[in-house]
Amino acid sequence: MNRIWKAMIVGAFTVLSITGCGIEEQHQSYEAVVHALPETTQAYLERSNDPTAIDKEFAKRLVSVKKSAEKMVVQDNGTITVHHRLGTTVMPKEHTRIVVIRAEDPLIALDEPFIAASYNDKSYLYDELVARNVQLISINDETKTINYEQVQSLQPDLIIMRDSYGQGAYNALSNIAPTVAFNVNKSEETLLAIAYALGVPDKGEARLKAYYEKAKTTRIALADHMKGETAAVLRVLNKEIRLYSYLKNDLNRFMGDLLNIKPAQMALESELNTSNNAISLERLPDLDAGYLVVSAGYGSTSSNNSNIAMERLKDMEQDVLWNNLKAVKENHVLVVDSSLWMAHGIIAKELAMQDLYNAWGK
Repeated sequence: MNRIWKAMIVGAFTVLSITGCGIEEQHQSYEAVVHALPETTQAYLERSNDPTAIDKEFAKRLVSVKKSAEKMVVQDNGTITVHHRLGTTVMPKEHTRIVVIRAEDPLIALDEPFIAASYNDKSYLYDELVARNVQLISINDETKTINYEQVQSLQPDLIIMRDSYGQGAYNALSNIAPTVAFNVNKSEETLLAIAYALGVPDKGEARLKAYYEKAKTTRIALADHMKGETAAVLRVLNKEIRLYSYLKNDLNRFMGDLLNIKPAQMALESELNTSNNAISLERLPDLDAGYLVVSAGYGSTSSNNSNIAMERLKDMEQDVLWNNLKAVKENHVLVVDSSLWMAHGIIAKELAMQDLYNAWGK
């Protein structure tokens, strides 16, 4: 396909998505949408679910993740230095009093001890954190305000933080103890980089391989059960409904990236749209997915009223447009815990995989 024709297709889908017109989109074939996508995305859609092919794919993936982690964490003459988005940190020789700022998932996945974190009973890690006697520190996630005095009182020798808290938080925490920052959205890279930084590389690589084995088992089971049928992810919020794209969104990317679940046409079209992919109820008839994942509400650290979103979902479920959806008619709708599915980390993704397996893989 030449560049001019491809650009025309992309432009057409973008305009249709913005205007919310679904009638003309129905005349576009699934194949036409695929051909309008970047070649790298097209390659994802052509992967095999054969066990041997999956092993090769994940082995290549591990090599790529290792290269990324090794760029971040450098060991020279016994000194470990971490190069991250917010600065460069020389790791302390001893780190027995680690404080964690929104990076609990990889630490627990690695079974590495830490003394304090911020969490509540909505967290999917709550029981584990309580069992580990992890002390509670105060963080306001809406304003990204950390109680620095409280952190300092714990006398940490290392702080591991989520880099989205920004430069100011990193600078303030670095005045308390050596601080390393990671992009937790990149869960595999972060897991391995933290393992390298803590001096337990073998543990990190073994844990990542176990993660891939979980993904392989889930992927094969889903492929056998779903038989090439398409899926989509909807998020119901207080004031809008969002259709998540195939690979562009960090929260559900694993469904296509790791599990190779075939996306619905509207999800593929969202790859070509730069907006937040909000859709109206009137566009629901265009969503011909055979399977639907539905999340209502916000994450465990948000103060937004998730109850409003849940009520909105209940209202949707009474609407004739909703009940005429293919996935609804075939009882293939999975309503998930938003606090889990909005979380980042391989434990969160493993639990989300388990949700999918329990619903559609047995």
